[in-house]
Amino acid sequence: MKALRHILRVEWLVAAFCAWHAADPLHDAGLSHAWRHSPYDRYGWLAFFIWLIPAVRNVVAGADPGGRFALTLVSLGLALTGVIGDLNFLVYCGLAGIIGALANVSGRAWLWLALTFCWMPAFGYGVCEILHLSPHLVPIPRLLVAIFATGVGLSQPVPAPSAPQPKS
Repeated sequence: MKALRHILRVEWLVAAFCAWHAADPLHDAGLSHAWRHSPYDRYGWLAFFIWLIPAVRNVVAGADPGGRFALTLVSLGLALTGVIGDLNFLVYCGLAGIIGALANVSGRAWLWLALTFCWMPAFGYGVCEILHLSPHLVPIPRLLVAIFATGVGLSQPVPAPSAPQPKS
């Protein structure tokens, strides 16, 4: 029973909710559609997986997200607001926040979390407008930011797992 309680933590349920709505596979309006069809969002999926490496490392190492309940609530609030208001950017921010909660971010890893925009669809359009780049050149800054974010995230020590609770 104890193992099941650790598997079905609220953070994982919020992560599933955010991931489903961020991908939005039923309406062709989410990340999966943008990454496949938008010229501004080429290689956004690769930037996402590169950016995700520090979080995966922390989760596999056993980082306990228990102390990040506030970040979980903010992530859920952002995602719910995005779903209700049909604002995908808020859903993506909710997804990034819950990934940060699961990875137990702290210290300079907050910079890693702030660089989450590298895989979001708004990044490509923003880079084209600010730097006056062709949409075909957007993957270069997108992947450079993702690699930088991963470097920042991996430079942080893995958070120690929480001590086991005494039996009562």
